[in-house]
Amino acid sequence: PDRAAADVEAVLRWVATRHPALPKPALLGWSNGAFVAHYVAQRSAPLLSSVTLFGYTPGVEEPYGPGVLPPPAIAPKVKNTREAAVSDFIAPDVTPPAVVKAFAEQALAADPVYAEWKIDRYMTLTAASLRAPVLVIHGEKDPGADVATAAEFLAAVSTGDKRYVVLPGADHCAQLEDTHDAFVAAVADFVTATRRARRSSW
Repeated sequence: PDRAAADVEAVLRWVATRHPALPKPALLGWSNGAFVAHYVAQRSAPLLSSVTLFGYTPGVEEPYGPGVLPPPAIAPKVKNTREAAVSDFIAPDVTPPAVVKAFAEQALAADPVYAEWKIDRYMTLTAASLRAPVLVIHGEKDPGADVATAAEFLAAVSTGDKRYVVLPGADHCAQLEDTHDAFVAAVADFVTATRRARRSSW
């Protein structure tokens, strides 16, 4: 996670340097990427204008750390499979088969083995640490999403600029399926509204 967060922070600085007249970048993370986005927003809030957590509903405080056994020095090379690659597509009404097929092919080509997390120190992600505007968004049929948990999380977020969106009929891959227009509209509305609010407060 530390290495992933450092990569994201480097990109945020690069974007801000290339476009100094524009607002700070808005950060969006999906699934494990939302875990990273939360971590970046927690430790480097001045680098971003808002954060969108997609397909990720953490608790108010989420502690992480090494397990009972120390992590191996070299990540195990567990082979990826088609079944694993398509496991998040669970809503057939919004999932065109051609999309699933193409996603599986690209996923297996890009990641023939599983990516492994190595968490070798204790860390805690908290809702209260988030001070930038926050959007929590997930599909209605996402098995990893929980409305009650999301409500508790947002209630504990420090900023008053926070929003919660559930996409009807969508699952964990809402941005890739027939629900993509609703996903894009929700995120774009959040980002533009946040920037309008900041301009009006100057």
